[in-house]
Amino acid sequence: MNGLLTRRNRIMKHTVITALFAAALLSLNINIAEATTKSPQVDVVQSQNQHHSININTAPVQELVLLNGVGESKAKAIIDYRTSHGQFDSINDLAKVKGIGTKLIEKNKGVITL
Repeated sequence: MNGLLTRRNRIMKHTVITALFAAALLSLNINIAEATTKSPQVDVVQSQNQHHSININTAPVQELVLLNGVGESKAKAIIDYRTSHGQFDSINDLAKVKGIGTKLIEKNKGVITL
């Protein structure tokens, strides 16, 4: 019977060690997941804080969509207007583009250049 207790003790000890090892591995995976999800957020915040000027007379669609409130269709409308009517003489001329209003222009005044 003494040998049976020793065997049970070894099995119990092995089970506890295995469970602790598995728990340690699981917690390590959680920490890795947290680290990988946090770093892109930091990059996004840093890129939002950097102000880039966008020249509405030369910017392609990919740049125009960076303006607050401008999606792909409005960006294409800006380019179509620019192609048909020539370059913008002032930032406020953007209001002549269908779908662009004074509120959108005001939101982007610090970014838009000619």
